[in-house]
Amino acid sequence: MLSNTQHVQGSIQGSLFKTDVHELYAKARNWNDLSHGHISLARHLLEEGLCKASLIVAHLAVKAKLKQIYLQSEGVFPPEDICYEDLIDRTRSFAEIDLETELFLNTLHYIAETDNAAFLPQIENGHGEKIFERILSVLKSLDQYAISSSVKIRLEN
Repeated sequence: MLSNTQHVQGSIQGSLFKTDVHELYAKARNWNDLSHGHISLARHLLEEGLCKASLIVAHLAVKAKLKQIYLQSEGVFPPEDICYEDLIDRTRSFAEIDLETELFLNTLHYIAETDNAAFLPQIENGHGEKIFERILSVLKSLDQYAISSSVKIRLEN
């Protein structure tokens, strides 16, 4: 009787593992799609002259991509209460985020989530476009790690 119980428990654990992998895959795919959707919206907002709104939405795209990278590299969901700095810290080694990129991401976070960013409407001479291009570059770099063979949860195109 004990062996049957162990067999049933093994089957349950096996089916739970399969469900978890499917859930992880679905969430990674959702974060990937969300990142792409956010960056498309951010581009449109920038074209309409809404620089602050564009940077806020682009920041959401970066956060979604970092969560996707975390999930794919660790094989687990990121903690619900993980702060942005910890998210960068936990994905830094896998995604090879250098110091310059980390500083840029932290600056973007400050700009996007600070109520005292009154200076943003005064961005001139294409600075908003330059920041946006840098965000696109970071997302493209992160995408390279999202499709690498070393991830635990791999997305198929």
